[in-house]
Amino acid sequence: MMRRRLFLFLCVLVIGLAGQAQTQSVRNEDTDNLYKMLKQIVRDRKIMFGMANPTTIGYASGPLNTDYHSSDCKDITGDHPGFHESDFMWYEENPDFRHTDVKAMRAAWDRGAVIGYCWHLAGPRSKGFYVESEGRRSEDYNLASEIVSNPDRTENRFLDWYLTRFDELAIPVFKELGCPVVFRPFHEMTGDWFWWGKQVGAEVYVKLYRLTVDYLRSQGVDNLLYCWAPDKFVDFSFYPGDEYVDILGLDIYEPGLTEFYPKEKLIENLTIICDYAAEHDKVAVWSEVGCRPTDDGVSRYPEQYPDFWTTYVFDILRDHPEAGRVAWVESWYNADWKNDFSSSPYIPYKGMKKKRKNGRKATRDFIKMYKYPYTLFESNIKSYKRKFNL
Repeated sequence: MMRRRLFLFLCVLVIGLAGQAQTQSVRNEDTDNLYKMLKQIVRDRKIMFGMANPTTIGYASGPLNTDYHSSDCKDITGDHPGFHESDFMWYEENPDFRHTDVKAMRAAWDRGAVIGYCWHLAGPRSKGFYVESEGRRSEDYNLASEIVSNPDRTENRFLDWYLTRFDELAIPVFKELGCPVVFRPFHEMTGDWFWWGKQVGAEVYVKLYRLTVDYLRSQGVDNLLYCWAPDKFVDFSFYPGDEYVDILGLDIYEPGLTEFYPKEKLIENLTIICDYAAEHDKVAVWSEVGCRPTDDGVSRYPEQYPDFWTTYVFDILRDHPEAGRVAWVESWYNADWKNDFSSSPYIPYKGMKKKRKNGRKATRDFIKMYKYPYTLFESNIKSYKRKFNL
């Protein structure tokens, strides 16, 4: 009996160690520490302000610029955002920009920021990521199904194309950076505008997401935290599973400003994400937000809602703590794409006070948000990183 108990104990021990080794192989120590840090930020009821390409895409400095030491956010507040997210799309469209932007991302990490990537991945035939163009279906409408249809890349040209994009672009960047990175693949899958959207069905989407994560792990990429981010409404039928997701997000624009998505819906869906994250030892984030023009092209920010960042974003998270358990809130690109001030900004920029109606009010509002005791910017993250050996 004693021998049998000893044998069973050793079996359990070996299985446990094997499981631990497998877990450790998924994330390296620094990435694990970042994950712990993000959970601590949520426990502390702090929220990072984040932005898409804050230093290399700016309203004042111009889109795809090479000066990665400044940002519109820093011009206004004296500090960069705490979370920086780039997009592999830029590297596909402008290979020369890759060198500058990777340096910018690494510099942001070294200064104190948390960094991440998404990918608006253009299909091989349409050269675009939308499922419709000028009212017609894209040639890549069924691309997701084609990629997962056959697991043998030597036989499946769409799978080979897809994995080659990672081999040639994403994986070298992840390894060059070396530091922990948040990767947000196939976002807004509950919408029907991307080739990986809800029109492909939950089963195909989950296969595609899992295939992606499994491939990156098989290639030795161990410095990633994976973020799953639906659009507006949570639909867990598209959820790839806890072993494939570290961070749960929501992309929500014009929060509480439309009949389609009133404040109550915002609070409800953010609460669902936050509850799930808390119950499953994950991290919740508000992965994209902004105040875009109307469908008719009428600018909303700063003209109509100069108090957007306080009243419609951070005040809601403060006043509804059940929905405010998020590690960051990310603004979308602040870019004057045509260099003629025709694009709507997402945050204030140097000179906006004179260029736009209510620009002065919006600037004051953004600084007010910056000074909130619970918002974190780049310089605030340094102390967290020290505590977690980052």
